[in-house]
Amino acid sequence: MISTVEGRIAGMTPSGVIVDVGGVGLEVNVPAPAAAAVGAVGERIRLFTHLHVREDALTLYGFASEYDRTVFLELIGVSGVGPRVALTILSQGGASRIARMIREEDVRALVQLPHIGRKTAERLVVELKDRLEPGEEEGGPRRTETAPVCDEAVAALMSLGLTRSNAERALERIAFEREPSTYSVEEIVRLALRAVPL
Repeated sequence: MISTVEGRIAGMTPSGVIVDVGGVGLEVNVPAPAAAAVGAVGERIRLFTHLHVREDALTLYGFASEYDRTVFLELIGVSGVGPRVALTILSQGGASRIARMIREEDVRALVQLPHIGRKTAERLVVELKDRLEPGEEEGGPRRTETAPVCDEAVAALMSLGLTRSNAERALERIAFEREPSTYSVEEIVRLALRAVPL
């Protein structure tokens, strides 16, 4: 999986940017807010990415923050919302605003978004209202780079039945006595379960 892309902006496309990574130009589709903020050709850029695989295509989607990518991934997990629709939705209001609509069960606002009918809007609310956290601009937690072992611990906690947001919240509550990268996955999982028991 391609998790991030960093390189020089080699060009723009109608739906995103071309990023030159070591002499290879990667076409990355980005939502409108990210496209407006990427900078000019020749400047360096770093995007959080998701590689969408289909039988006939490999499509790379890029986002300015990990939070934006998380909301995108939650959206495409809902039946009837493909990656292009999700990208269009995020282009209309930004990840934080869309997440807030869903958490507040604002079906009326959701159906105003392109390609979202009432049934899809209701499905988004039912499936995602408890899974989407507030974005930073709403006073939500500030996302920081985490050690790979923390990502593995989140996956392990999810396999035990926690949602991603609850698993990440549990890790945030751990009072690490040393750098997280020096812990094993098992140690972090034990500490997290003490913070948020199953």
